[in-house]
Amino acid sequence: MHHSHGAGDGPRIKEVSGRKLLVLDTSYTLEAILERKLEHSVTCRDLDGFFEHVWTVHPFATMLTSQGWAPRHGRPAVTRLGPRHTFIEGKVGRFTALRGFFILNFLLSQIGQLLFLRRLIKREGIDVVRVGSPLYLGLFGLALKGLTGVPMVIRVGANHDKTFETTNQPIEPRLMRSRRIEKVVERFVFPRADLVAGANQDNLDFALANGARRKRSTLFRYGNLIDGRHYVDPAERTVDLAILETIGIEPRKFLFYVGRLEPVKQPDHVIATLVEMRRRGHLVKAVLAGDGRMRAALEEQASALGVAEAVIFTGNLDQERLALLFPLAAAVLSPHTGRALAEAAFGAAPVIAYDIDWQGELIETDVTGILVPQGDQSAMADATERLLADPAYAARMGRALRARAQALLDPQALDEHERQQYGQLIARERARLSNA
Repeated sequence: MHHSHGAGDGPRIKEVSGRKLLVLDTSYTLEAILERKLEHSVTCRDLDGFFEHVWTVHPFATMLTSQGWAPRHGRPAVTRLGPRHTFIEGKVGRFTALRGFFILNFLLSQIGQLLFLRRLIKREGIDVVRVGSPLYLGLFGLALKGLTGVPMVIRVGANHDKTFETTNQPIEPRLMRSRRIEKVVERFVFPRADLVAGANQDNLDFALANGARRKRSTLFRYGNLIDGRHYVDPAERTVDLAILETIGIEPRKFLFYVGRLEPVKQPDHVIATLVEMRRRGHLVKAVLAGDGRMRAALEEQASALGVAEAVIFTGNLDQERLALLFPLAAAVLSPHTGRALAEAAFGAAPVIAYDIDWQGELIETDVTGILVPQGDQSAMADATERLLADPAYAARMGRALRARAQALLDPQALDEHERQQYGQLIARERARLSNA
């Protein structure tokens, strides 16, 4: 029998085999995780051995992977990531012969995967299914809950109502077609979850407004998802000037944006801010780390505004480089970021952020940075100039921000809170089964 280590602090659970977790998550494919060295965001899920084994599933990974990564069609691919972690990549279609019939093939693949995961849950005695969204993954999780009786947790990492206000686009256009359908799904899924965990208060409020039960809700913040390199005191991070040279920047002479190049993230506001800074005589560059559908449009924008040579698109950077760059930025611009804002905070970076989503929980004007009204580009430009013009103020804001992040996002405290919440959920479930 396996006993899980490090679980002694949580509620005691009668000794059956160790606890096991299945996570449905479409944030990253395994290919992206390995390329960007994001393994920690997956391996942290065992909560220091509280879970004896964790299976992470991307239900349609090959819709997003590069051509050479894996066959696009077929059965799910299973990769062992370590002694406690397995990654399962679902395929975009079940049969190569049906590739001309996308919807049918996708459905066959997803039904096959549902049955594959049902067998896995039964065979391994998995205790909890956790999903990363109330939409497609929420429906998938509910189906698994219905087939196996295992409780479902939703971790809510976005406020879909506010995202829709910003973009006017459905959140999952390929799977859900319209925001109206998505709202029906959210209101169906949230009340049926056994636990709803917001990545922050704003995201949790969205879930509660859409039917999540307050008694079965909590916060699972970002802190314990972050790579250890970001916790290192910025003063102790080794500065590799060769990396800066390769990118073409100097310390304190660049604005930094980290995130997807997608409309919801508003990266075009970063370029507009750079144009305004240069017009006001600040010879800074802008580094945009990330990738997405807007890349070509952003390159055109930079060209049209005459700043092409001052805008650097690095593509996705690994954790090592990000941890090096955050403390060296003259300012980090955060129109709308999640984990990257936490990483910037641990890097003691001076941050200007729009007041959207959870950003006001970390950024408080003149205390830990500058918070400006959502979408107000001229306010963002003025705030950026303030940081550029007063490096001492900028440094002070960065240090205070790091201190706030350490208090709000302390990984040990967050792990302990998650162990407690999962422990209670599993204990409730086991008590229910033994009384049935």
